[in-house]
Amino acid sequence: MPMAEESSDPIRSVESSPQSASREVLAGLLVGAFALVVFFFYLGTYGLWEPDEARYAEIAREILVLHDWIVPHLNFVPYIEKPPLLYWLTALSMQLFGVNEFAARFVNAAAALIGVLTTYFFALRVYGLRHAIVAASVLTTSALYAVMAQVLTTDMLLTSMVTIALFAFFLHWREGGRWCWIAYIAMGLGVLTKGPIAVALPTTSVALFVFFRSEMRTALRGFHVIAGYTLAALVCAPWFIAIAIRQPDFIHFYFIGEHLQRFFDKSYSHGEPFYYYVPVVLGGLLPWTLLAILLPWRSMPPDPARRYCLIAFATILVVFSAANAKLVPYILPAMPPIAIVLADRLLALADNSRRLAAAGLMMSLTGGVVVGVASMVHRFASANPAMVQPELYAAGTIMLAAGAALFLFFSRNRLDAGLTTVAVSTAIILIVAGHGRIRMESLRSYAQLGRDIASLAPDSRLICYPRYIQSLPFYTQRRVILIGPKTELDYGATHAPDAAAFFYDRRTDLLRLWNSDPAPLLILDRQALPPLEQSLGSYRIVASDKKKLAITRSQGNLSKGDSR
Repeated sequence: MPMAEESSDPIRSVESSPQSASREVLAGLLVGAFALVVFFFYLGTYGLWEPDEARYAEIAREILVLHDWIVPHLNFVPYIEKPPLLYWLTALSMQLFGVNEFAARFVNAAAALIGVLTTYFFALRVYGLRHAIVAASVLTTSALYAVMAQVLTTDMLLTSMVTIALFAFFLHWREGGRWCWIAYIAMGLGVLTKGPIAVALPTTSVALFVFFRSEMRTALRGFHVIAGYTLAALVCAPWFIAIAIRQPDFIHFYFIGEHLQRFFDKSYSHGEPFYYYVPVVLGGLLPWTLLAILLPWRSMPPDPARRYCLIAFATILVVFSAANAKLVPYILPAMPPIAIVLADRLLALADNSRRLAAAGLMMSLTGGVVVGVASMVHRFASANPAMVQPELYAAGTIMLAAGAALFLFFSRNRLDAGLTTVAVSTAIILIVAGHGRIRMESLRSYAQLGRDIASLAPDSRLICYPRYIQSLPFYTQRRVILIGPKTELDYGATHAPDAAAFFYDRRTDLLRLWNSDPAPLLILDRQALPPLEQSLGSYRIVASDKKKLAITRSQGNLSKGDSR
């Protein structure tokens, strides 16, 4: 029996007539197609960004090379900082689409699409068709969610699993049935994506929800807690057991170092203040933030779904704010529940959308600022803004026009037209921004450098100094020698049996390899070359970009380049 029947809160239901079902399916297809365009446009047209995208793509490629699906490898040494689900799926994507940028990002974009469709289905079942369309559109075009849909990290796949678990738990509370089993399976897959946080976020959210409703006793029985968490463990435990057998110190490294230390130790990594995610959320929800600040937040009638989503959003925000290690994408799981709440509040203004007219003025003002910046890019000390000047002009112009349309629609109380304008104009701006990523590839990626090395020095032994270039093995499909700090490769360098031949610390090791190898290719920072020039002797530049040089001895048999 559904636990919600014990409550006096109103329960919304979806119409079940064949005509309404057809409309809902058609709307879901349109919502999915809209998200598909936003997330997949330009997906494979720019190089992998350093460091995360290049790292995760290479780990997936090495699964295929080594045929090892248990122990992830980076530069062919064990890399066990993350569970393997993203790597497994990306490796399968590469088997399907080839070893390229599209295949590397496909799983991430697909996970974002799953999150949108899950949000649509949840809002449809709990509220109705209009709420579902608006909630899915808000999530699709929220700046942080849309941008991270095209950036290969573990965070979007985790977000999709947490979203499924969160919403399935509420539907189980509301309707009973088998929803909780879907939640437990999603949590197990989430653990295989990024660890115990995939259990902590949905569990804490639903526990707080039923606690505040004084339903904790019935919830323990109604949610089949023991059987459910056993199911979640059965999903993820086999890999943890297998890797613990292969890497005996995995348990300490992963659970103590990568979780407890990362959460509590300020010096461990990415330390930021407690309030770090407040501006991240406000910026990440743009352009919907402009509307959110104008919504009637005080006069909200009781609604269990909205309350649950607010609890989930607050839980995720507090948990990640309390952790010492903070990065912008970590907060992604908070986006779907807040999209549900924003849709609810926006549609509450169906008969009084005039109060949102100021959002049009704010968007036009923002567009004017962007156009102004575009007109002055050559005055900046950095040359980077000039690289995307056309995109800045286009985005600013779209904002100006969309802002004027918003003011007109909302002033005339045409809420649906205004919300459609926000979603469509934002989607176009996101596509324009995607083109800007192509122009700025050289600032965040060594893809072209890697391609040049693969073409011009196909047989050379690759030596990185003084830091590891994440994308180099991916684009050259070769292992590299590292001379310098091992950083994230430290665990693998300690445990790989052949590590001594690929990891060195001293400059004398560099010179020895340079002089003894028949075809060395040294890839180093531009500023690292002058102190070495006298020791290296005559060399030739094989490939280069703004930050790196790839050089070999002049007497090598490589393609002609600049001799020094």
